[in-house]
Amino acid sequence: MLEVTREYFGLNPGQMYHGIQATHAQAVDILTSKNIKYLDLRSALAPRVDRVEAAFLFDSECISSDWYGYEVANSIIPLFAPESTHSILCGDLIGDDQELIRSLLRESLIPARSYNFKHGTLLYCVYLNNLSDAAVQRFHDELSKTPAYLGYMPMEYASPAKFYLSTILVNAYVKHRKQIVLPHEDDRPNSENANLIDYPFAKYSYRLSSLQSMYFDLFLSYKIERPVLPGFTVDTEMSLNAVSENVLPIDDFSILLSDDKFNYLMREKRGKLEKAGIASVTRNGLSQLIQEKINGSYIYNMTHLADHDVTKFNVIIELPRTDGGHPTRMLASLEYQPNQKQLRVITLH
Repeated sequence: MLEVTREYFGLNPGQMYHGIQATHAQAVDILTSKNIKYLDLRSALAPRVDRVEAAFLFDSECISSDWYGYEVANSIIPLFAPESTHSILCGDLIGDDQELIRSLLRESLIPARSYNFKHGTLLYCVYLNNLSDAAVQRFHDELSKTPAYLGYMPMEYASPAKFYLSTILVNAYVKHRKQIVLPHEDDRPNSENANLIDYPFAKYSYRLSSLQSMYFDLFLSYKIERPVLPGFTVDTEMSLNAVSENVLPIDDFSILLSDDKFNYLMREKRGKLEKAGIASVTRNGLSQLIQEKINGSYIYNMTHLADHDVTKFNVIIELPRTDGGHPTRMLASLEYQPNQKQLRVITLH
C-alpha cells in the first residue's frame, strides 16, 4: 500500500515520512478512543526470541459446515489464556505445487492423527505467534480432541514451511487479553465496531473493536519472518521511512561494533555464542556475521528517540549450531546512521 501511494503521487522520502507518521498517529488515536493502547499490542506485532510460533492444521472435509473457519475458531478461541496477546493469521494451503505442500507437511507436521493427503486447499491453517512451549502443547492436546485437527507445525525457526506460510496466510485479528481487534471496511466509520468474520468472540466474553483495514494492514498486521529476497526490499525501505526521512539501502552499510560492546558481548552473552560455535570469533568477524544476517532479514520495532536523536530497529538473526541442534536465535538492536552509512550495535541478546 505505501509503495503504491508513493509511486502514484510521486512522493519523496520526506513526504512519505510525514505521511506515515500522521497515519500512525491517527491509528493510535482510533485505538485510544476504543480504550486500547497501541503499545500493549506490541508483543503480537513483532517476533520475540523468548517466545515461539505454531501453525495448527485442520481437515475441512471433517467439518460438516462449509463455514469451517468459524468452526475452527470456535475450537481455538476458548483455548487462549486470559492474559495472553497474539496475532492470528489464517488461510487454506493454496498453491499449484501440491507435491511441495505434501513434502512440507511430511517434514514439519507434528501429527495428532494419521492423514492421507489429497489437496492443500482442503487444509485450513491457523497461525499463532507469541506462544510459550507450554501453550503450544496445551493447544495441541486440547485440539487433538477435535476430529478435524491434524496437528501443528513448529514455527520458531526459519524453514521451508515457514517461508511458504508467510506467502499465503492473511492476518485475521489481534487478541489482547479479553479484547479482539480486527479490520473493517475502509468506508465504514472508525466510530463503529464490526465483526466482519463473524467469529464467536462474544460467546467467550471478548470485547470486540475494529478499525478501517487501511490502518489495520499498516500497523496491526504481523509479518511472518522470512528472508528478504533480491528485488523485494521495499518492506525494509518503507520500515526505515517510517522513522527517518533519510532512507538508504542498508545492505552495504558497515557494522559499528565498539571494543567495549564486543567485550561485553563476549562476557555476558558467551553462552549463546558458544551454542552457535562462535565464542572465539573476533570483533571484525562478529561484525561481518551480523551484517550477513541483517541483509536477508526483516527489521522490526523501528523507533526514533527524539531526546537522543537516535533511530533504531531490531532484527532477529539465526546462527547455525555446530552440534547440529536448532539454530541459536539472537535479537540485535541497531542504530540506523545513514549519514555515516553504518549500523551501530546497541545490544545483542
